[in-house]
Amino acid sequence: MMFFLLIWSLSSLAFIALASSMSKHQKQIFGNELNAIQTRYATIIGWLLLTFSLVICILSGKLSNMLSFWVGVLSFAALFVGVSLSYFEQKIKAFTLALCMLSLMSATILWF
Repeated sequence: MMFFLLIWSLSSLAFIALASSMSKHQKQIFGNELNAIQTRYATIIGWLLLTFSLVICILSGKLSNMLSFWVGVLSFAALFVGVSLSYFEQKIKAFTLALCMLSLMSATILWF
């Protein structure tokens, strides 16, 4: 369960960062559009978090099983971020903070 929470929270954070790199979602999340440098940082952070979650999955078991697991978790993460941006856009910053804490807690529990 902790492994799922770790991969899900990292993937959700990645999707939120990638959504933050799109002008429509920037207006939803921040109230205005970000400048080009901030948009580039959001894109880079999003892709790095997705890559990091993939690497954790690949190193944790058999390649074929872990790739399937990662794609399944991506589906749940994308659904969570999509629903959050659609219906709870005012709370997306609180969700982001909660996801950060969840990923740190689950990683700590898994590795210790």
